Amino acid sequence: MKRFLFPAVFAFVALIIGIAVGRYAVPVAKNSAAQKSLNSLGAPAISGTPSLPPAPITAAEPERDSDDVPFGTSAQAIISQIKTALQHSGRQRTYAALNKVMDSIDPKNVREVIAFVETLREHDKNMVVSMVVGRWAELDPKAAIAYAQGLPVVSFRNGALTSAVASWAEHDSAAATAWVSHLPVGAQRDQAMQTIVSALADKDPQAALAFLQNMPTGRKRQNLYWPIFSRWTTEDPMAAAQRAAQLPAGSSRDTALQVVGSSWANEDPEAAYAWANSLPAGQGRNNALQNIFAGWANKDPQKAASMIETLPSGAARDQAIGNIARQWGATNVQAALAWTQGLPPSDAQQNALSNVLATWVQSEPAAAAEYVAGMPAGKAQEKAVTAITLQLASSDVQNAITWAQKLPDGPGKQNALNNIVSQWTEADPQAAANFALRTSTGDGRTNLLENISRQWARVDAQAAIAWVSSLPSASRDSVLPGIIASVAETDLPEATRLVGRLPAGDSQANAASSITWQWAGDDPQAASKWAASFPEGKTRQRAFESVMNRWSQNDPYAAGSWLGTLPASDSRDAAVNAYTGRIMGSDPAAAVQWAQTINDESMRNNRLESLLGTWLKTDANAATNWISASALPEETKMRFLPKR
Repeated sequence: MKRFLFPAVFAFVALIIGIAVGRYAVPVAKNSAAQKSLNSLGAPAISGTPSLPPAPITAAEPERDSDDVPFGTSAQAIISQIKTALQHSGRQRTYAALNKVMDSIDPKNVREVIAFVETLREHDKNMVVSMVVGRWAELDPKAAIAYAQGLPVVSFRNGALTSAVASWAEHDSAAATAWVSHLPVGAQRDQAMQTIVSALADKDPQAALAFLQNMPTGRKRQNLYWPIFSRWTTEDPMAAAQRAAQLPAGSSRDTALQVVGSSWANEDPEAAYAWANSLPAGQGRNNALQNIFAGWANKDPQKAASMIETLPSGAARDQAIGNIARQWGATNVQAALAWTQGLPPSDAQQNALSNVLATWVQSEPAAAAEYVAGMPAGKAQEKAVTAITLQLASSDVQNAITWAQKLPDGPGKQNALNNIVSQWTEADPQAAANFALRTSTGDGRTNLLENISRQWARVDAQAAIAWVSSLPSASRDSVLPGIIASVAETDLPEATRLVGRLPAGDSQANAASSITWQWAGDDPQAASKWAASFPEGKTRQRAFESVMNRWSQNDPYAAGSWLGTLPASDSRDAAVNAYTGRIMGSDPAAAVQWAQTINDESMRNNRLESLLGTWLKTDANAATNWISASALPEETKMRFLPKR
């Protein structure tokens, strides 16, 4: 269910903030110039690039352990230390080693260090860039943020900008907040606001809540209740619970109650359970109880399992069962398996079993895989296979691949390979692509390559394009549309250029459809003009259809006006067909009238049949009156009007 995705939404921001501020062992002195700069902050001088304090914000040198790299170290010495840190076998050890290096970066060496970091392989670059930019922001926020905003790859740019804002907020939250408030409305401002709230929550949850409540309402604001109430509950669970209950009824209060329950249960599940049981019935209570059971299962799964009967049947109980199974499986696999097998057969039982297996495979992958292989074929086994492959792939891709290839051919095996390759692509897209080309065939290979190319293009579009250019023409034409769709998210001109590299046919039509759908969301006039630049044919038809679907969703009147300017053609018929489907719910009479203008007789009759049939089901009187008074052929009227 969507509400349980909120912690995942916050996880990326939390990770980057941790990189930016989590490395400080002692407080860092603040420069008074930062406070003075608040009075000089104005509106952004350039759209999308906000003004910053004219003077760099500096910080006193933090205290260091004896084995830290000395302040004032040369850039070459720092680069050498970074290379050494990246050779550590574990991510945690690498991060710890890099932390020791960051404090030695100063205004004199930072640009040379960042130039070296840009040469690292993609797997390492994202983390190290964020760490260096975070340190840079302590010294000169203006320069650090300008650098972050100039990064060409979206994922690197977002991570670096978040790190810079988080580091600035750690040292001077007032100045950072003032800067963010002057950003134009958009994704960059939303991301910066998330960073500020997270940094404030770590110091003063009540102040963070006050700041959050002054932000515009929306889904993204709701996500930010997590860091605030998580921190607050750790310090004072009763006060946090009382404040959460005082929020206005709605999704924000439900989220806050969920966070309180989750955090409180980590310390005292019985007290958290007693509190949640006292809440009025509703989504907030359900959210809190589910998270409490998850924390309770971590401390005493047997007790949590015995209390599950107190919950009524429904989604909340099913989710709690899954949480208990996951946590119990981490401490006692056999007991967890016995408990899940004793549950009544249901989707909840199957999900619980998958959760136990996903935990088991981390410690004993061979035993867990053998157990799954011995399960009867069916839905339960398919879910278990998915759980096993996802977990194996997160720790050992080669082991996961070896196991999945032993599965019998069929949808289960293909889904397992798709899941593994998806995770593999995040770490090493080239290796994942080589595997797909080497070991799969037919539709299975095409599906794998399409998934890899989309993910790869979001991180490094040029590398993905260079790779796909080396493929045989058949594979290239089937994979390139996915890359183009990803490129279109950030670079429409480049995406439209790439469409021209495809031959006319299904691949070009699919790519054009993806671009026009995205483009029409922001500028339907420009999207429709580009769609009209194609000659009459499949690509133009799909592009018109896509423009109309998106445009009429946002502004059906403007979309209809444009539709009225089109001459009769197959592409116009496709656009009208799409338009009638969009407006049928709000204006069925207009939808039917538009359908009558479709030039292709077969398409026109099919559309009228569909629209009139739907209208008669939703408003029989209005539909009957309209049909009776219409100029439809008598045979058509007779089919739809009730027989006398």
